[in-house]
Amino acid sequence: MKNNQEELKSNMESGRLTVVGCGLHPGHMTSESESYISKADKVLVVAPNPLSIQHIRGLNPCAENLGLLYEGDVNRLQTYHMMAEKMVELVLEGYDVCCVFYGHPGIFALSPHLAIEKLKTLGKPAKMLPGISADACLFADLNQDPATVGCQSFEATQFLLTERPVDPSSALILWQVGLTAEHTLKERKPGKHGISALIRLLRNYYSEQHKVCVYEAPMLPGFEHREDWVTLNELETIELNTISTLYIPAEQPMKFAKERLEWLKLEESDLSAWKLAKS
Repeated sequence: MKNNQEELKSNMESGRLTVVGCGLHPGHMTSESESYISKADKVLVVAPNPLSIQHIRGLNPCAENLGLLYEGDVNRLQTYHMMAEKMVELVLEGYDVCCVFYGHPGIFALSPHLAIEKLKTLGKPAKMLPGISADACLFADLNQDPATVGCQSFEATQFLLTERPVDPSSALILWQVGLTAEHTLKERKPGKHGISALIRLLRNYYSEQHKVCVYEAPMLPGFEHREDWVTLNELETIELNTISTLYIPAEQPMKFAKERLEWLKLEESDLSAWKLAKS
């Protein structure tokens, strides 16, 4: 009886969660993430890429595919809560848990945030390590620097359904454009009228002939990314997938705020070097 009590106490005092990202394919995995995976008691994986899952199981044979929770007639929000509950449950049982998510584990992945928040309230160690995400790939593949003119970023359906300020002098990224207006969180395609409504909204800020890019990062090392440039008007005619991201370059030039120049006792001519660096 004493041994059982001591074991229970030991389990309650141990247990931790480390959430890592495996990037878009096995070539994106960091050595730090691999170290946590290989040393963990339990490894949970949410990754659509079979090669990534194979690579993770090579690091730790106990890896369990948590992505199977997507199966069944439940919406994605319910699935995310189920995933979080699984992570918390294993940590409370005293296991050193490593949960591996596709891309960056903190971007478009609600369950890691839920699990970490819950465990921290319980006084259990929980942390997240970064991974390569779709926007990191986008900036590289499209040769774009978000610091040049700035960059706004929204989930496509949220952007469509809420009042958000849009600055056409900066770049705009719309995530999950292939799920625009899919409000049930069950389907894997745009909602009816979703893309036409999105185009209608974007016309308030951009000309109909402004070129936009449907982007998809490569899922395997050595493969090419998808980069389809079309006019805003043509967006409704192009195939969109669940992994499609819409990149909209700036259409208008940036303008200096004269009042703020006055705050700094500067003239536009004083910023010639800065303007050159940003052009």
